[in-house]
Amino acid sequence: MSEVLERPTIALHGISTVAGRYVIGAQPTHPGINLFACRLRMIGSDSLRVTAPVIPQIGEPVSVSFTSFGTLSGRVSRQFDDGFEIEFDQSAADREALNARITSFSEKLWTTATDRRVAQRAMPSNPRTVIARPDNWSQPCLIVDYSISGAAVSAAFQPAVGEIVTVGRVTGEVVRLFDFGFAVRFFEQQSADSIEGLLEAPEEWREVMRRSFKAV
Repeated sequence: MSEVLERPTIALHGISTVAGRYVIGAQPTHPGINLFACRLRMIGSDSLRVTAPVIPQIGEPVSVSFTSFGTLSGRVSRQFDDGFEIEFDQSAADREALNARITSFSEKLWTTATDRRVAQRAMPSNPRTVIARPDNWSQPCLIVDYSISGAAVSAAFQPAVGEIVTVGRVTGEVVRLFDFGFAVRFFEQQSADSIEGLLEAPEEWREVMRRSFKAV
């Protein structure tokens, strides 16, 4: 009888520099309806976790795409207050290929130096925040990246160019739409030292979201 070799499980945790996009369900993609941006938190041989603006239901099919890892499909296995985890639907060959990509990415991750201070655009450490309109309407969103003058945002709606919105505690104007979200130009340039804190959701809003998640 031939021996069956168990393939090792490979996983990377605590990733905060990889942005991607995801599609919920198998319907045609529509920005702000089932196509959104996300931020990778963990990726392994059999599952991944992301921070995301819209959290699908347990068991719902999702496809997630990253430049470094390709498109990965599966079903939602866990929900978190800031995102979700999916378990992959994949063959043994797909698993081997993903393991190779994870290994290659991890080697680059630890050998490449990055200085956020020299970058014009940055990725916030807490990308999930709140977006609001002047009529007090608000909902979760995800900041893809930001600068002192604006931010790229993904949320469960697609505003009109020219619409006024507040991201975290910074107000601006929607100036451009793209497939997974939209760009907001702030009315005033912000301080590089304080902008990330201002883009975070107010604590009272985060507390409401935590209680809502626990109640589900």
